[in-house]
Amino acid sequence: MQERFTIASGVSRAIKAAPEGDFASLFENDADSWWAFVRERLDLGADELMIRIDLEDDSFGPWYVWLLFSVQEHGRTLSLESVLIPDYENEPDAALATPEGRERVLYFVLS
Repeated sequence: MQERFTIASGVSRAIKAAPEGDFASLFENDADSWWAFVRERLDLGADELMIRIDLEDDSFGPWYVWLLFSVQEHGRTLSLESVLIPDYENEPDAALATPEGRERVLYFVLS
């Protein structure tokens, strides 16, 4: 399977385009699946959601970037709270781990 993001700068460009309403570079053909995931989790009472973006480093191997969203007070609006990037060079186990303290947050995978 071809990777959607081959370098971290591609992720950065996609994240920067999202506030302007351009989600195409982030989700490509997965936008409907993402919004179905969001609706289902909001209906179940989730207050945080994450997106896991799978990346590959030529010298290190696979690693993840996480986008953490919080549900706003009305329960139907999401706010991007954090972009969580593991320190995989100093802590190799963190590269493929769920961010510490976020183990129970439901996530959607983009690869």
